[in-house]
Amino acid sequence: MNMKNILKLVGITFALLVNTAVQADITYDYSYTFDNGEIVSGSFTGSENGNLITNLSNITASLNGIEFTTNASGSLYAFSYVPDNLSPDLTSHASGVIGPRAAWASGSAVASFDGTGNNFLFIDSINPDGIFVNYFAIGSAFGGASSVAKGSDGHFVNEIFSPARWSVIAQTPVPVPAAVWLFGTALLGWLGVNKRRH
Repeated sequence: MNMKNILKLVGITFALLVNTAVQADITYDYSYTFDNGEIVSGSFTGSENGNLITNLSNITASLNGIEFTTNASGSLYAFSYVPDNLSPDLTSHASGVIGPRAAWASGSAVASFDGTGNNFLFIDSINPDGIFVNYFAIGSAFGGASSVAKGSDGHFVNEIFSPARWSVIAQTPVPVPAAVWLFGTALLGWLGVNKRRH
């Protein structure tokens, strides 16, 4: 293999490694300020897809600085609310809403940068229709585009969601791992030494 082909191969490998690193999940800080000044804030890890952030995990939340209870893994559970519009049945849900039969879908929660695509319930229980203490939700489950939070002290706050008071920001830009730089530098150094020999 000649030097030109080796350099091409190195360039392609390096580009693939960097691209893989950039596609990794990112940790975001989020907050929502209710009209009365109360604040829910926390963080989650997710994958950016345009305006949406999907695959939410490692979720934390607090209401007015008081942390929500989490499960054994240290993360809140994430659900989305999926209405079943094909069913005429009226069902009462834990949210107190009576409407077309619907279901909480585990693991499919979605957040969005501008807030318009938010559909999530961050909760301390694996069963949203069962017993739980803390939760924060934005989406259709609590009425069209509503936001709801209940803290560990039993405090409850609810209002029509305002995208202007929603914020989500990446904690830090995704760095290219040191291993990638080290690999690239070592490879270029080896090629330089090899070229000098010939």
